Amino acid sequence: MSGCSCHSNSATLSPSLSGLPWGAGGYTAGSTYSLMWDGGPHVSGDGGFNLDASAGSWSNLGSQVQLSSGELTHSSDSLRSWSADWTAPVAGTGDVTFNLAVLYANGNGQNSGDSWGTGTWTLSESGGSGSSPPLASNVTYVPTNPTKSTGLGVSYDYSDSDGDSEQGTQIKWWRDGLRISAIDDMTNVPNSWIARGQEWQVEVTPSDVNEDGNPVLLSPVAIGNTIPVARELSLSPTDPLENDDLDFDYDYYDLDGNPQQNTEIRWYLDGGRIAELDDETSVSSLWTRTGDEWQASVKPHDGTDYGNTAWTAIVVIGSSNTQPSATAYITPSSNAVTSNSLQVIVGYSDSDGDPKVSTEIRWLRDGTQVSAYNDMTVVPPEATTKGQEWVAEARVFDGLMWSDWVTTDTVTIQNTPPVVNSISMLPEGDLYTTANLTVVWEQTDIDGDSESDSQIRWWINGNWVQDYDDMTTIPNSETVRDQHWSVQVIPGDGEGFGTSMKTTSRAILNAPPSPPEISLGGDFGTTELGVPDSLHDLVAEATSQDPDQETVLFDYQWSRNGFHVPDLDGQPSVSSDRLEPGQTWEVTVFANDPWGLTSSASEMVVIANLPPVADWSTSPDPAVPGSEFSLDASGAQDPDGDVVAWFWIVNGVGLSGETIDVILPGGVHSVALTVIDDMGASDTHESELVLGPVNMVSDLTATLDGTKVSLSWTGSSS
Repeated sequence: MSGCSCHSNSATLSPSLSGLPWGAGGYTAGSTYSLMWDGGPHVSGDGGFNLDASAGSWSNLGSQVQLSSGELTHSSDSLRSWSADWTAPVAGTGDVTFNLAVLYANGNGQNSGDSWGTGTWTLSESGGSGSSPPLASNVTYVPTNPTKSTGLGVSYDYSDSDGDSEQGTQIKWWRDGLRISAIDDMTNVPNSWIARGQEWQVEVTPSDVNEDGNPVLLSPVAIGNTIPVARELSLSPTDPLENDDLDFDYDYYDLDGNPQQNTEIRWYLDGGRIAELDDETSVSSLWTRTGDEWQASVKPHDGTDYGNTAWTAIVVIGSSNTQPSATAYITPSSNAVTSNSLQVIVGYSDSDGDPKVSTEIRWLRDGTQVSAYNDMTVVPPEATTKGQEWVAEARVFDGLMWSDWVTTDTVTIQNTPPVVNSISMLPEGDLYTTANLTVVWEQTDIDGDSESDSQIRWWINGNWVQDYDDMTTIPNSETVRDQHWSVQVIPGDGEGFGTSMKTTSRAILNAPPSPPEISLGGDFGTTELGVPDSLHDLVAEATSQDPDQETVLFDYQWSRNGFHVPDLDGQPSVSSDRLEPGQTWEVTVFANDPWGLTSSASEMVVIANLPPVADWSTSPDPAVPGSEFSLDASGAQDPDGDVVAWFWIVNGVGLSGETIDVILPGGVHSVALTVIDDMGASDTHESELVLGPVNMVSDLTATLDGTKVSLSWTGSSS
């Protein structure tokens, strides 16, 4: 049950409740008890109460007592004590708690001077069975050094070896040796009973309903001094000027009612104590000046003790000085790019004519303050990025007062155009009509933008040729000897263009003829050259184009087997009488224009070896079957050399030699001749040899006439 602040800020009554069966060891279930209650010492005025029991029922309500929502309360405020019967609850309910609140109002219409108090009692159900008395230990005053401010109470530990709960413990209080029965059984002495210098003593007798334990009597304790309080401090006027006196006021309060004695007052200027003003309640304007910060402190004393030091708020001495004003703008304002510094120009004016003493500047990027540039008039370009929004805030100080903050217009960082670092027209070196012209360049962009939409312009003989705009490569077909070319790039980043860069002008020089294309072969009297051999002239045919459309003249140089043949210089052909199979011939053809520029190419061939032609005959012819005859290959020929080997296969039998002798019977015979020339080439001729029947000889006779032998015979064929 909490207290009431609408009638008073502290409880000063000690309600009492009598009629409960404490000595009987608790209530008996279903029994009825007559109760009486009041608020202790009375004061004049009106009174009321509220009584609630956690269990049981009410009956036989006394005068001006009514039952409301299960609780008892007053029906009129003219009485100071009340009564009613309470019927205990059924067995087994256990402890019952009674809560009582009593109010005595003095009727002054305010919340001062009223008295109220609360009390709580817990009544056990009878039935304890222990036989050992309880024990109160660790009995002590709370606090051990009480004052009226701290209040006074008693604390103890209850124990019972039988396990019985605490019921009916008696607490008795003495003040200055006199028993105060009105506060019996209270653990806390109502504050209204306490005053400085009193001596209090308490006795605690523990009880478990069945029997009481040994009483514990504490030694007396003295109520000490309550330190005083200084409150509601003020310095006036609250907004002093340099010609105002400062007055200090405060409220002294002492709970014990002790008067103020030897209170200390201290004054502080800009944090430093001014000893000359100790214990003064005012400061003359002679001490003050504009901008001073003054503060006072008070340490109250009640003749016994000092209270805590209390402080006023700091007051600043003002001035009749007029506030200065400021203006500010950022340059560049509308076209700032990332390569620009941002500078804030702060203007100052003061109607009093005071000079500017100080300036404060704050820079904000996208709404967030950038503290690194506080009070700086310039933000370097490396701090800005495309798309950011910058503003500056500024105020000025005339030595006494600051102006209001002023804000510049917003400056949005625009795109910074890219920059061309280098440009080249390729190829490097001399330019000819045979080469394409290509532009390459490098550009940088402080915003980190990639190259986009850059413009390319080509210049011929100092004239801008717009047909070639934005071409990175000019084909060589567009160039002409003696023209002077240059190229210009205007760098772009997709949002804008930077400053252009142009190459120096370079001349298109006379170009040499193209390397000749060579056809090298034998002249067989047709439109096309054939495979060269030693029977036909070796001819070189060349073609070449001059980029400048000049006439091309050709010159020739011949080498045989790697050695230069000087007497053939300038000749487009080599006669066949100088050719042999297996020779390696190389011709170098020089293509020359009228201006002396030349190009060359070489072609190499090997003179082909012509194969031999195999041919044979018989001797005699026709051959006689059954008699020896010769197969003759002397008719085989090699057109560009000699036949050096002959190989025969007659009826599957291999033989060699230019001429071989054989005896073959009549019939069909297979003859194959293979001839090889001196270069290793070969040719084979295979045919059939048909022989008639064999002639038979009979009646052969021989006669000798001197040295002459004559033969005669008779022959026939089979």
